[in-house]
Amino acid sequence: ASAMILMAGVYYGAIFGGSTSSILINAPGVAGTVSSSFDGYPMAKNGQAGKALAIAAYASFSGGTIAALFLLVAAPQLAKVSLSFQSADYFALMCVGLLSIAAFASKGQFLKAMIMTAFGLALATVGQDSLSDITRFHFGNINLMDGISFVLLVMATFAMSEAFMIIFKKMDISFKASDVSKEKLGSIKLSKDEVKEMVPVVGRTSILGFLVGVLPGAGATIASFLAWGFERSIASAKEKLKFGKGSIKGLAAPETANNAACTGSFVPLLTLGIPGSGTTAVMLGALLSFGVQPGPRLYVEQPEIFWSIIISMYIGNVVLLVLNLPLIPYIARILAIPKNILVP
Repeated sequence: ASAMILMAGVYYGAIFGGSTSSILINAPGVAGTVSSSFDGYPMAKNGQAGKALAIAAYASFSGGTIAALFLLVAAPQLAKVSLSFQSADYFALMCVGLLSIAAFASKGQFLKAMIMTAFGLALATVGQDSLSDITRFHFGNINLMDGISFVLLVMATFAMSEAFMIIFKKMDISFKASDVSKEKLGSIKLSKDEVKEMVPVVGRTSILGFLVGVLPGAGATIASFLAWGFERSIASAKEKLKFGKGSIKGLAAPETANNAACTGSFVPLLTLGIPGSGTTAVMLGALLSFGVQPGPRLYVEQPEIFWSIIISMYIGNVVLLVLNLPLIPYIARILAIPKNILVP
C-alpha cells in the first residue's frame, strides 16, 4: 500500500505542480497542463503571476478533492459504465477532443486551428504502429521508431518559441511584470467576485474531468482541453473575448479537470484491473509485482489497499495546497529575473 501511495502522490503531484512553468514561462511541465498556459501565461504577463498560480492551486486542490469523493462513492458503478465503451465510442470521444480545438478557436482562426489539428495528427503517425507493428515515416532514423516525444514537441512548441521571441525581439518575459512591485506580483489574494466566478467552474469541470478520467486511455490532457473548450462555449459573448487573454475561468477549468481526471483514472485500475492512463499502467505493474490483483475482489480480500489510496489522495491534496500557497509569492518573482539569466 505504501508503494502505491508513493506512486499515486508523484502522479497527481506532477499534475498539480506542472502548471507552474506553464503559467510563468509558457513551458508546460506535463502534457496535462498545456491548456493552462492559454490563460495562465497572459495573466503572468499582465503582472498577475501570483494570482494565476493561486487560482491554479485552488482549482487543482478542488478538482482532486471532489474527484476523490466521487471515487469513494461511485467507483464500482462508473467502472461498469466505462467497460461498455467500444472502439467506436473512443473514436467519437477523440474526435470531440480534436474538433473542440477548432470549434472553440478565436474568431477568424477556425481554418488555422483545423490545419494545425491535421498537422498534429500527421506527426502522431510517425513511429511504430501499436496494432500492425509497421514502422511509418521514420526515414531510417532509429530515434523516430518510437514516434515523436510529446514532451519534446510541447517544449519545442511553447518553451523554445517563447525563448527565441524574447531573444530576437529583445522583449521582457513579462510586459507589465517589471512595472509591478514584487509584493503585488506575488500576491495570492482573490476578490470575492473572483471566487464566485471560480466556484461554478470548479463544480462543472470536476465532474467533466472525473468522467473523462474514468475512460481508459482518455487521460488528463483530453480532459483539460475539453474543460477549457466547454467553459468557453457556455460563456457570454463578452466573457468569450477574455479567453486566451487571461480569463480566470479559462485557467480554473483545465486545472480542475486535469486533477479530477488524474483521480478518475484510478477507477478502472482499482475496480477492474484496467489502467486508465499510461501512468496507472505502470502502477498496475507495480501492484502485480507485489502479488496484488486489482479488480472487484480487491474490496474484499485487501480493502486496506483500496481505502489507503483514497485517503492518501485527500491528505496529499491538502499537503500540496499547504506547501504550495506559501511558496507562490517567491515562485512568482521568477519573472523579475533578468532575461539574460533566465532564458539560457
